[in-house]
Amino acid sequence: MKINITLKKAIVEFLGALMFTTAVVASVSSQRPLPQLAIAVTLGLALLITSSISGGHLNPAVSLFFYARRELSLGDLAVYIAAQIAGAFSGAVIGSLLWDKTLTAFEANSMPAWSTLGGELFATGGLVFLFGFLASTKRVALIPAAAGLWILAVASFTQTGAQANPAVSLALTIAGQGTVSSGWFILAQLAGALIATGFLIVFNAKAVKPAKKKAKK
Repeated sequence: MKINITLKKAIVEFLGALMFTTAVVASVSSQRPLPQLAIAVTLGLALLITSSISGGHLNPAVSLFFYARRELSLGDLAVYIAAQIAGAFSGAVIGSLLWDKTLTAFEANSMPAWSTLGGELFATGGLVFLFGFLASTKRVALIPAAAGLWILAVASFTQTGAQANPAVSLALTIAGQGTVSSGWFILAQLAGALIATGFLIVFNAKAVKPAKKKAKK
């Protein structure tokens, strides 16, 4: 059966985001040791099976980066983000049900600490930088492993466990995370993606060789 290529990419992004968010919610809900490992491995595997079809973004911040690079059309960007958000919400529901956790309504809370926001900025910026750097140096095959290792690392030393994904932060509003926190996390994540884009411009810019001085006669 033939499937429209855009629809196929949307389905793949949906499933990948679903896998990752299910791991995020279920591993934290289980209260077992090293939830970061389960989250990182799931992300790596999700990227591995989706990268050859949709590019394996699974993250609006990553999709926005590739849109800025003109590697994704505005229409595809909208499809990707919609699929990622839908997948993340589905994953939040599944992850909660796996541990009989009650789904919450969208509950307001106070603004998170700046140190918490800094962790999300750093985690997302690093993730986008890895995607961009490996893609620009034609080493896309390394992205699943590199992204998984990055999330494993930053999840271990950030206060949020490195959500690093606006779709996940939005979906967590039905799994116990306050709407105000989610909103601020998303802003920090987008800021991190923007900063990473700036660094990538510097890394990928060709060095200008100094002009040779003419020898005096």
